[in-house]
Amino acid sequence: MSEGATASDSPFIKGRNARLYGKQRDSCPYSEGTQDHAAWMEAYDEAVDDRVERETGTVDPQAAVKP
Repeated sequence: MSEGATASDSPFIKGRNARLYGKQRDSCPYSEGTQDHAAWMEAYDEAVDDRVERETGTVDPQAAVKP
């Protein structure tokens, strides 16, 4: 990550956010074949899995919370 960049600037976070905010998969701003494109797509695809699990109740959000 470049100096002054934040985690929210990463292609992975941008891909996750794109999915969570209802953008289409083909809205990826990175050129196909680049690491940034791969990270964006991976995060986009994983975000749907997380959301489906929460909506269907197959994930306990409290399980990740440590006392």
